[in-house]
Amino acid sequence: MKPPVQTAAKHFAEFVAFDDGQNQITYGELVTSLQDHVVRHLPDLDAGRHVAWCPANDYDGFLTFWSLLTQQLVACPISYRFPDSYRDEVVRKIDAVWLPTLLENRHHNGTFQSDARREWNDIDLHRPATIILSSGSTGTPKRIVHSLAAHIASAEGSAKNISLQPSDRWLWNLPLCHVSGLSILIRCAVSGATVVGSPTGEKLSAGLIADRGVTHLSLVTTQLRRLLEEDTFPARCLRSILVGGSSIDPNLIDAARERGVKVHTTYGLTEMASQVTTSLATDPSSTSGRVLTGRQLRINSDGEILVSGDTLCSGYYRSGEIHSIVDEEGWFHTGDLGSLDDLGRLSVLGRSDNMFVSGGENVHPENIERAMLDLFKLQQVVVVPKPDGTFGARPVAFVEGELPEDWRNTLRNFLSGYEIPAEAHELPSAAKLLIKPDRKLLKSLAATS
Repeated sequence: MKPPVQTAAKHFAEFVAFDDGQNQITYGELVTSLQDHVVRHLPDLDAGRHVAWCPANDYDGFLTFWSLLTQQLVACPISYRFPDSYRDEVVRKIDAVWLPTLLENRHHNGTFQSDARREWNDIDLHRPATIILSSGSTGTPKRIVHSLAAHIASAEGSAKNISLQPSDRWLWNLPLCHVSGLSILIRCAVSGATVVGSPTGEKLSAGLIADRGVTHLSLVTTQLRRLLEEDTFPARCLRSILVGGSSIDPNLIDAARERGVKVHTTYGLTEMASQVTTSLATDPSSTSGRVLTGRQLRINSDGEILVSGDTLCSGYYRSGEIHSIVDEEGWFHTGDLGSLDDLGRLSVLGRSDNMFVSGGENVHPENIERAMLDLFKLQQVVVVPKPDGTFGARPVAFVEGELPEDWRNTLRNFLSGYEIPAEAHELPSAAKLLIKPDRKLLKSLAATS
């Protein structure tokens, strides 16, 4: 079968595939450009080789990603935030070649590919296509292998819930090294929509959305809160927002909907190629919606969310092999806690590995975070345990924003006493990640505060 961009070239040839304000290319033109990009930028590698690089959300990052996949190479996007030593360790563990080094050596040695274009052949959509690192906020990042078939199934299920047409434009404002950013490229290729490039460092704003004619956005709640502070948000062109991440504030979703935007909350994870459930714009803002086509979900007796389906990853890459992540019945245990209502809509309670015990009571940090976000209109809140000789542990809050002097008394009206944070500190910039905060770092800081 053909990769999605080649299928799009057949069905959506005249529609724009990528646009960043400076570079614009249609799906019909893209196939030729990918062939040229392979000749100029990719060394001759056998199919199946792992290729790592630090992509930006720009034209070159877009072309490189699709060039790798159409050549049946395994794309391994790495975060530019990683220190060089850690990045090198990650590249070794996934047995990848480092693309910038290959290009540099090829330039110095004067060995370039011939200008002869490679043949575009059918590819096996079920073979490994990407390796994505998990966020690693609670430990060593997992190296998650997906096939193109899983990514395509994810995009097709999403499109049945959130309409995406060839004339639509999805802003690529989340990093390619995270499944939420990668999935934007797949969704657009499957539907013939435009990927709107957003170079690293470009600030997300209502003006940018209007200037670029963005119709679809993927956001975490911190980004949505900041946009709602702008009087000109939303632009008339904006139709749908997909909001994911932890501690989604229902009042924030309601505020956006009151401005006329279709906001869809979602529950997803890297192991499932992004979305598992997604709400309709009319669903209660406190839920993450129903299970999408191509996925299965159930809650076990411990309240843990189990998932399976066509979007499930091939496994974790360790020691040169792909290791299965499912139990004997084919279910992946997410470590997330949740419940389903009578209509099958999911409510996510939090991570089981984030939960801790304080004075004999189970404390779910996400519950405290949601309350503080709602009550104090903060940009971000992360709650972690601090060791305590009397209670075993006490919650400590790290916040981005200003807390009122009587914040503890206010919280007593909404939370149990054992949930009231013992301390509150400013959220350090080192712990701020675009998708998920670095809880491991914050636990260390709390322990020494």
